[in-house]
Amino acid sequence: MKALVKTQTGPGNLELQDRADPTPGPGEVVFRVGATGICGTDLHIQDDEYVVVPPVIIGHETAGTIVAIGDGVTGLSLGDRVTAQTTISTCGSCSFCESGLLNLCPQRRWLGGHVDGGFAGYVRVPAANILLLPPHVTIEAGALTEPLACCVHGIMEVIGMHRDGWHPPFTVVSGPGPIGLLCAQVARAAGSVVIILGTGADASRFALARELGFQDLIDVTRENVADVIREHTGGLGVDVAIEAAGAPSSLDGCLSLANRRGTVLQIGLYGRPAPVSVDVLVLKEITLRGTFSSTPSSWITAIGLMGSGHVNTLPLVTQVRPLEDWSAGFDAARAKGEGKIVLTP
Repeated sequence: MKALVKTQTGPGNLELQDRADPTPGPGEVVFRVGATGICGTDLHIQDDEYVVVPPVIIGHETAGTIVAIGDGVTGLSLGDRVTAQTTISTCGSCSFCESGLLNLCPQRRWLGGHVDGGFAGYVRVPAANILLLPPHVTIEAGALTEPLACCVHGIMEVIGMHRDGWHPPFTVVSGPGPIGLLCAQVARAAGSVVIILGTGADASRFALARELGFQDLIDVTRENVADVIREHTGGLGVDVAIEAAGAPSSLDGCLSLANRRGTVLQIGLYGRPAPVSVDVLVLKEITLRGTFSSTPSSWITAIGLMGSGHVNTLPLVTQVRPLEDWSAGFDAARAKGEGKIVLTP
């Protein structure tokens, strides 16, 4: 099979190689990849700004169809349409593992970083990592389960937003890219009215936001954001601001817009030190929370949100390219001009 491999550390060092098709061991399955999304993390891996263990096939936002099942696996069948949780192994005994926060285990090994991932024809994973896609969710849409689970973890688990519990009347999401639009849908599902911030370069992404039912869209380069938010919220402002653009200026904006004693959730990665004005954390007693990756529980919730229709991932897929076009796909993702770009083997 063809596979996109990070061959060694250092900037670049991505190469399309021929690899043997994997076979499942006991307790494992192999699925034929139908689609794997290009994540911002993959761009950081390309730039050597995110640590992986080469040589390794990268790609972790993946979905496909089971083609082989190892000994001892029950409850799964050939032909099942599936996605895979990305945490492959942890120590199992630290406080994070014991509390279900496998994403924070210091010994965590993950798909596409430590073990071969989804930019390939086939993927082998532990059967325990497999989740069935809802019947109406396409393979391309299912490849976005992983980023959706990350957004669920941050919004519902880290800061605790729930429709039947605490949720702010209004939430700002800064950055209308795929992560931002997934965060917006999760925050809406949790009971909040969502205001999305973007720039003049985000016209096509704002169009995606409208397609997903969001109307409160603000171009930060053309409007006085604080005044518009006061108008949109009837003077209430926002108690939660989510930084999903991966830009220091976006974080500055979130800190500025959050109400006193509000919460800013940082989900974007910068890949380098970011100059940010943090005095406002003190002056307004703002809580700044980071969120990393996903947990098993967030994957279950993500599948449920897709199955119920509260989150629609398919409109976010704006390009489907063959794996051989990975370089052009990475360039398009880096340009941040559209939604999710997926590669197919």
